[in-house]
Amino acid sequence: MNKKNLLIGVCLAAAMSILTPLQTAAADLSISGWINEGMTYWDDGQGSSISQLSDNGTTLGSRITFAGKKDLIADTVNAGFEVILEPQSSVTPVLSANQDNLKTFNGGDIGLLGSSIHVGGNWGKVTMGLQSMPTDNIAVLGDPSLTIWSGISPVFRGNGFFIRGVGDGATNTTWGQFLQCLTTPGLGIGIDCNGIYRNGVRYDLPKFGPVSVAVGYANTDIYDIAAKYNDTLGPLKTILHLGYARNSNGGTNVGASSSDVFQVQAGLMHPDTGLFGTLAYQKEDADNATAGSGDDTDAYYLKVGIKKNWFGFGDTAFYGEFGMYNDQFGAGNADGISGSEIQRFGFSLDQNFSKELLIYGKYENLSLDVDGDAAAKALYSGAKDLSLFTLGVTYFF
Repeated sequence: MNKKNLLIGVCLAAAMSILTPLQTAAADLSISGWINEGMTYWDDGQGSSISQLSDNGTTLGSRITFAGKKDLIADTVNAGFEVILEPQSSVTPVLSANQDNLKTFNGGDIGLLGSSIHVGGNWGKVTMGLQSMPTDNIAVLGDPSLTIWSGISPVFRGNGFFIRGVGDGATNTTWGQFLQCLTTPGLGIGIDCNGIYRNGVRYDLPKFGPVSVAVGYANTDIYDIAAKYNDTLGPLKTILHLGYARNSNGGTNVGASSSDVFQVQAGLMHPDTGLFGTLAYQKEDADNATAGSGDDTDAYYLKVGIKKNWFGFGDTAFYGEFGMYNDQFGAGNADGISGSEIQRFGFSLDQNFSKELLIYGKYENLSLDVDGDAAAKALYSGAKDLSLFTLGVTYFF
């Protein structure tokens, strides 16, 4: 063998030694997610228009998950990772969109939603990094119908829209300002108030039959615990999720030193008839809040409907929903407000095509009522309802 052939042989052997572990690692990598886009027609009582946006904003909006897992000690210890990216419009219906900037908006962005490593075994699982903490989505995923892309308890669509008809000089001018969370200051979605990805560590205990329990700590001084029950009771698919979180780092939107949130969601579905329902409730309290603030809030959400494969190519769902979000107006006797209530109702028609494609048409309406002195009533008594109709499309992969 001449030197040239010998050199080629050595290079090939070296390349194979490098590629073999890479191929093994690649075999453990999974890529999954969904792309969620929508066309939304809105009418705020003063004007109306149609806008195209990534629907649902963060978490349920478009996402791509890269995940890997490998046994380190057979049947004893495993480890893995998760990286989640969000390709979406950089202005979303969740937190930042309003009627004015939607009229000229064209563009998009991609961001990091989560990045974590986990180690587990028959003793449970420990996860560290930017992740979904135990009480994230407690009032969201306890829905046996899984019609969550069209409708969930947090107020996503229209959150950042201006409330038309309020008086000049009003402090709270967007719907999200009457949906303020105490546990996550600045998050104006009404329910799921620990529902963001946080940097922290969580421990998922081993499952006890249909019951799972997890505890977590997140930056800084935020603690939570959640318990979930998922099973079939007689003919009914049954879900019960409970969670408690304490933010000892302060509820700054009401000047508080700390805050607590309790959430529960229960869901039932009868597989034969397709009838389903889910009810979510949240209670928040803030300690040492500014006098007159919305420091004691609660919220309710009900969804009832039917889901069946009537046409043979995928499940069809129709449901109605109602939500009520009380005293989430935020800090400091703003404009003489002493209490507030947002009522939300809507209905949706969802059509699944196999497991890959979902198309839904969703109507929802938001209305505002404010308690307070004469100045508050003068400022907010003329508030107009917000109505939205969204035609959404989600592709799962």
